[in-house]
Amino acid sequence: MLGTEPQIKAAFVKTGQLKLVFAPVLNHGYPSEQSHQAVECAAEQGKFWQFHDVLFEHQEKLWTSSDIQSDLKNLAAESGLNATAFNSCLDEQRYAALIQQQNEVRLRAGIRGQPVFDINGTIFFGGQTFETYQQTIEAAMPK
Repeated sequence: MLGTEPQIKAAFVKTGQLKLVFAPVLNHGYPSEQSHQAVECAAEQGKFWQFHDVLFEHQEKLWTSSDIQSDLKNLAAESGLNATAFNSCLDEQRYAALIQQQNEVRLRAGIRGQPVFDINGTIFFGGQTFETYQQTIEAAMPK
């Protein structure tokens, strides 16, 4: 998705035609839980997607981290987030219940892997080309 995401945002999100919704997938246990909470903490500062991209860029390190909370806090500070607010949010585990609830919705829907994209009921498993997304999005738009 990171390859096509900028194109999708430029063509559809910025024009108000599409809303991207990110749902957590907790397939990597504790590192997944903490990373998803971290991005929600970044969202409090209006930086959800920016920090989402930072975490994707560093995911290999995060999955093998011996101290993921410290690593997430360092990435947040390096990314220009308000460290005090971010650290407090992560320390409180403010979004733990929400992340678990969202993951349960995914599991009940039978989604076991990622990426998965639902465009008005058309489900895509795995990354697709921008053209594939574009055709599906345009076909789903009201005429």
